[in-house]
Amino acid sequence: MAEKCPACGSCGMPLEKPEDYALGDTTRPYCRYCTDARGQLLSYEQVLETNAGFYVESQGITRAAAVAMARAMLADMPAWRGRY
Repeated sequence: MAEKCPACGSCGMPLEKPEDYALGDTTRPYCRYCTDARGQLLSYEQVLETNAGFYVESQGITRAAAVAMARAMLADMPAWRGRY
């Protein structure tokens, strides 16, 4: 059976290469998009905006639909589960 690719604990992005991780550190649980320049997790609102923007660009959906999708996805992530 193939080994499962690790994923960001904030947004679910696959962490396939060291540069995908915060600060390029493969021991960190979050990706480079969900963290600041010090490797600290960004706020929920910032992560939500980043993800919604990605959905608008990649899937061509409305902002409202993208925000709804991002909220639903983030609700299941370890960093945000039970908080929002």
